[in-house]
Amino acid sequence: MKKQLLLVAALLAALPLAAQEERGSPPWTKRYEAMAVDTNSADGRSAFNAAVRASRDGNHAMADKYFTLSIARGYLPFSSHAGKAEALKELGKIDEAIKTLEQGMKTGTEADSLQRQKLEAMYVSVVLARGRARLRENEIARAAASYTLLTRMKRACWKMDGFIALGTLYTVHGNAILEGITNKTGKRFAARARERAADAFKKSRDYLDRAARLFPDDPRLLDARSRLDESSRDESRRAR
Repeated sequence: MKKQLLLVAALLAALPLAAQEERGSPPWTKRYEAMAVDTNSADGRSAFNAAVRASRDGNHAMADKYFTLSIARGYLPFSSHAGKAEALKELGKIDEAIKTLEQGMKTGTEADSLQRQKLEAMYVSVVLARGRARLRENEIARAAASYTLLTRMKRACWKMDGFIALGTLYTVHGNAILEGITNKTGKRFAARARERAADAFKKSRDYLDRAARLFPDDPRLLDARSRLDESSRDESRRAR
């Protein structure tokens, strides 16, 4: 959570002067809705400023509304998409937040590579969090679908995150299957469960092998492979 907030803060760091509260002005919590009159400005600056203040006030629905308007007017596209995604995340609309970040990553030019990379980092963080949440709910296929999004990104470092997450996912899934086998489990059911676990471990190894082709000495990869090897040995002992 702290990492995501830092990323958003970095994207919103260079705010227009109009975003600063003027001395003697009424509280912004009472002003950003009234600022709708000013959002007819073609550059969308007033909408962006209202969105930033609403976000700081914790009014995420209003922040979403004004960041959307700022995006429509092409104002500070990376910061606007980041702000809208953060607002949607706070509202529990994770899928919409991910789509917003995907749209944001397609904006700008090559000269905006640093800003785009910051937005990509936020995207990776949100996608990984969604995948972990789905794993906790034992929704393996949906967790895998989330992590697979990262493997389609251009940067090798983000692909690496996706492959390691997928490898870890299937190691955890295989272990969970094996843990379901007890002394009271029938032989046929136990044999089938071990086959499913072996298949999960195979998927895990395949994804980790793909990660190794990118960064073979990554400590996260070495740790994931170590845990997979230990799980595979446990599966072999259970099969005896």
